[in-house]
Amino acid sequence: MGIVKIRDLIYEYIRRDEEGNVEGITTAVDDVNLDIEQGSFIAVLGHNGSGKSTLAKHLNAILYPTEGTVWVDGKDTQKEEYVWDIRQTAGMVFQNPDNQIIGQIVEEDVGFGPENMGVPTQEIWERVEESLKAVGMYQFRKHSPNKLSGGQKQRVSIAGVIAMHPKCIILDEPTAMLDPRGRKEVIRAVRALNDVERITVILITHYMEEVIYADRVYVMDKGKITLQGTPKEVFSEVDRLKELRLDVPQVTLLAYELRKNGLPIPKGILTSKELIEALDQCINELN
Repeated sequence: MGIVKIRDLIYEYIRRDEEGNVEGITTAVDDVNLDIEQGSFIAVLGHNGSGKSTLAKHLNAILYPTEGTVWVDGKDTQKEEYVWDIRQTAGMVFQNPDNQIIGQIVEEDVGFGPENMGVPTQEIWERVEESLKAVGMYQFRKHSPNKLSGGQKQRVSIAGVIAMHPKCIILDEPTAMLDPRGRKEVIRAVRALNDVERITVILITHYMEEVIYADRVYVMDKGKITLQGTPKEVFSEVDRLKELRLDVPQVTLLAYELRKNGLPIPKGILTSKELIEALDQCINELN
């Protein structure tokens, strides 16, 4: 079994009136099945309301299935005796870093999780140092989080999760409140954790450029997984992604338009380098 296994997951939000009577039921996640291997980088895409954030909250037992089962590191998230272990195994990073940062000093904030876990003091400081270095924030360890940029705060939030030594990190729209520079900082740190530390990364986002280095991409709509594959396979489906109200990376869109106008450019171009190479090939063939 992989680090995360989901079978026939359904989650329903129940709306009630002031007297507690059921007014309606919304199916936010509808019959989702997933297998995620340890050390992989998985991206889940979808427009607002597609169900991706609700799915994310099942991965460390914030929400429990209405139907179906979620296992994290072999443990059923619905069994109360496993909740603490699951939340140590699968750390969660949310949209707004201010909701996760509680310390007055960066290093104190990062050490908060391990301290609550009962980690010995010396090891806490070792974990704080290694975690801050992993996200490129060690030089800010004595700073107040209030004086950091949005991207820096989010990297501190990620360091706080890493210090708990999880096998998996779930990032729920971690760059939604950041400017383009902050988004790049955070995604660069996340990719390094996956490449170097082999931490499983599950990235929930609607920014296409953030997922081109993922091992596998899942696209959600109306609570279902409607498209899946490698980034190249998914971004080859430009028309389908537009139907799902999702953008595609600018370079992918440019390649798509050039191909529509007759240039023999392959599908699924993801980077400027790939496009340049494809255009060079076209020029060589014309000559």
